[in-house]
Amino acid sequence: MNANDNKKRVQLYFYSMSIERTKRSADGTPYDISAIFVAFSQLLTSVLAKDLINRKLDIESKDKTIWLDKFTDLGDGNFNLVFKSAKSNQSRFVRDTVTMEGRGILKKPEDGDEESTHILVRFRKDSDRFIAACEFNYYGIGTGDTKRYLNHQFESWQSETECAYSYAISFEILPSADFLTELGKMTKINVLRLTVDIADFAQGDFQRFSGKNEFRTTVDISLHKSKGRKNNIPQDIIKEVYADTGGTKKIRKIAVEGSNQSGNLKIDTESIQMRHSIVVETVRKGGEVVTSDFFAKAGDFIKEMRV
Repeated sequence: MNANDNKKRVQLYFYSMSIERTKRSADGTPYDISAIFVAFSQLLTSVLAKDLINRKLDIESKDKTIWLDKFTDLGDGNFNLVFKSAKSNQSRFVRDTVTMEGRGILKKPEDGDEESTHILVRFRKDSDRFIAACEFNYYGIGTGDTKRYLNHQFESWQSETECAYSYAISFEILPSADFLTELGKMTKINVLRLTVDIADFAQGDFQRFSGKNEFRTTVDISLHKSKGRKNNIPQDIIKEVYADTGGTKKIRKIAVEGSNQSGNLKIDTESIQMRHSIVVETVRKGGEVVTSDFFAKAGDFIKEMRV
């Protein structure tokens, strides 16, 4: 057997992950990131203590059921998570492709093929934020489902333990340095759009909108070049702004409109996401990645990341 038969290339997508904690109004306890580490570990432990029925979350709009399968707390805000999922309502007529014999419908509508999705979470002390490396599995789950699941479990945990705090997890796309490469191709930059948290936008009357459920938590700012054919928004300014993007930074997204000799160009940090592929061992039956090898390879790469 070829040694490569039990290996495959897996795409990693990178995000900044934040865990927001809301204190009681009368609580003067200072924010401590180590307390967030403990709370997240306690949450995951509590979830795994439940039986599978009470651990799962049904996402009816996607005909998908997801649950936390296992986790490892490596300390200092570093976690390895394995989620499983199953999509129902996918019953199909089955045919043996060798004999071409029809075998009928073998799955009930409520049956789903089990899939694993691995997520590596590391706390970067140098940038004071969590970085999440997520395995891309088309049939598994993404960060949207992960966020929904963990926040649902946080709500249950807070209710069950009468916790004095409420927690909320969110993911922000980690922009790729390819954004700067594409930026360098522009000879003319006409518009710079920034997306920032509305609570951080303390100019004019915008503060009155902060915390209102009727509004999004972000606001878009459009900056246009001054009039004149020779005027241009400098790339150096955009590069400085780029350095302040990410999950715990003030700027959530950058979009640029401009042109070069080939025509008009539009780029943004959301569509140019940081990604990387690794070759990992797979389980012989089913082809899913070997958990230990995934976390070893992904962990080695994330140590080298300069983000």
